[in-house]
Amino acid sequence: MRNFISVFIIIVVVVLVINIDIDKNDSFSSNNDDDDEKQGGRIASVLDNVWDEFGLFSFQIGDTDPIIWIVMDETKSEVQLKKYLEENVNKTDLSHYNIEITKRSLQEVETEWFMRGVSDLVSDYIQEKNYNDVELYHPSIEPEPILKITIPEYSELSSESLKMELEDLLVSKNSELPKKIFPIKYRL
Repeated sequence: MRNFISVFIIIVVVVLVINIDIDKNDSFSSNNDDDDEKQGGRIASVLDNVWDEFGLFSFQIGDTDPIIWIVMDETKSEVQLKKYLEENVNKTDLSHYNIEITKRSLQEVETEWFMRGVSDLVSDYIQEKNYNDVELYHPSIEPEPILKITIPEYSELSSESLKMELEDLLVSKNSELPKKIFPIKYRL
């Protein structure tokens, strides 16, 4: 019986030691995640402060990929932005990431945002009306902005009636859209 109690005590101690080690490793992993979030937060704060100065359209700091994606105005200096980041972000934080910058024209970005807004409104309208046989494609801005919608031949809905409904919808929702910079073209 004494041997049984001794073995039992040894097993309990071993299990406790293993559990403590596992908890310690979990804590370390959690702290690394917290550090990554803090690094990303500090970098985001620096970028937020120069949004207009460097013509930033968007940025994203990778959670799983150590990359900072930045989309900026093509008329602004990429070199100056990188220099600013090097001067204003902790070197340790910045060394954790690669920086990928894409430069785009203001008109292209405005067009894209407008078309995304139109697409979202039209998509919601199609769902609301239960037009289950109508298919909306991701809007295209090249070579010109266009919203492509397909209606199968067997549908009771005509392309002309849908076009009129959508034009009425967009006129009524004009204030919800980004600045309109061109006429909308439909491909039905």
